[in-house]
Amino acid sequence: MSVLTQKLQLQKFEEVYILNKPSVFSDEFNSEKYSESLLHTSCVDCALVFVRSKDSFINQMLTLFPRLQDTSTLWIVYPIGTTKKELANLHIEFDWDFLGDYRLQPTRQINVNNNWNAIKLKKAIS
Repeated sequence: MSVLTQKLQLQKFEEVYILNKPSVFSDEFNSEKYSESLLHTSCVDCALVFVRSKDSFINQMLTLFPRLQDTSTLWIVYPIGTTKKELANLHIEFDWDFLGDYRLQPTRQINVNNNWNAIKLKKAIS
């Protein structure tokens, strides 16, 4: 088990969906436990989404959100060079309202490596 798997606490999930994975992470996520396609599933317990821009975030979320469960864990992994303002813009500029009940809140932030950070999101409890 890799250090990154432990940091993200992925070992407790049977299957983890990884979207937009950069090639630098190919060795980290090469087992059958990790899937890069959502085509054959209707429910996602855990997903890692690599984003570099608001547009890539939106495109991935449109596919992923309907598959999230109330207890799903979602990691948004972004380059360290992404400023807090750019991250805030991801949230502010994105029209979350059309997603209905899919409200997410950050619960944790970690440094993945020298080039990437991650934010853990879970559904907000109403």
